[in-house]
Amino acid sequence: MYQPSESELRERLTAFIEQQTGKPASVSRLTRYSVGFSWLTYGFEATWEEGAARQSHQLIARIGPPDGIFAPYSAAPQFLVLKAIERTGVPVPRVYWYTDSPQTLGAPFFVMEKVAGEAPLPWVPGGGSAFDDTTRAALGEQFVAALARLHSFEWRGTPAERLDGARDVGTAAAAQIEFWERYLRRHERRRYPILEWALLWLRANSPRAPRISVIHGDYRIGNFLVLDGRINAILDWELVHLGDPHQDLGWMCMRAFRGRSPLMCHLIAREELYRRYHELSGIAVDPRAVAFYEVFGTFTLAVMHVGAANCFEGGGFDDLRMAAMGAQLWRLLSQLERLLSGETP
Repeated sequence: MYQPSESELRERLTAFIEQQTGKPASVSRLTRYSVGFSWLTYGFEATWEEGAARQSHQLIARIGPPDGIFAPYSAAPQFLVLKAIERTGVPVPRVYWYTDSPQTLGAPFFVMEKVAGEAPLPWVPGGGSAFDDTTRAALGEQFVAALARLHSFEWRGTPAERLDGARDVGTAAAAQIEFWERYLRRHERRRYPILEWALLWLRANSPRAPRISVIHGDYRIGNFLVLDGRINAILDWELVHLGDPHQDLGWMCMRAFRGRSPLMCHLIAREELYRRYHELSGIAVDPRAVAFYEVFGTFTLAVMHVGAANCFEGGGFDDLRMAAMGAQLWRLLSQLERLLSGETP
């Protein structure tokens, strides 16, 4: 498993920052976080000279391990989209530098600011709300508004133009189906009939996108930070691509992220989500397309679990959460079977 020593990581980050700034730098308080296990996440304090004084910065390094669940990694997509949308009103961390070369840390990585706040979890005992009504309503409005801004963003002519994905509204769904089928074939150690059925169903029911937008790919509760009752940052952009806006809406509506709650991501009722999203983005919501992407999202989540199990079983990545994901695969396959059989999401 890729795991550099603390002293080596600190020395190499220091040298990298000095190369980027052209100034002497120091790195201290290096901490490995358990969150974000598809990318290794480290927090640290860095200082370097700015103007006439040395300035201290609280930073995060996200490293794509060569043996990780989404290997081979590239830091470019996350860095490019965060740089492109930093002034759009979508709350995101400031990004500093990135490299896809293994020369510095042995793996691609990028450096961004450390944003204050806490990430609320989607799993609530008993299926109740994760928030009181006032907080929930405020966060729900902010979460929908940020998604509307992202999907309305004109990415052409910006760094986000380099993202992978579809450029044609007629092929957005097909491009994603092909991407995740390739991932499945790379990681499966056995065939899963329900996943094969899902691939046939998805190809037969693919919708046409209303436009091509920047798609977060994992837009849900748990992937944003809250500070003083406000969303301070949207995180975890590792699945970002160009595609159908309904994909993020469908992911947000999945039962996996609301459990028994009637609220999408424990934040907002489905009808209110559609209404406010349309008002804020100008993009009309097709409920049938959202339903398609709920099936698709359940399929891709199951495929990720196949990948996690393979990473662990192959001995390349010894994070026990990978093994836990493999154990949870059967629950997702059961959910997928019910959706394919016509159960209401």
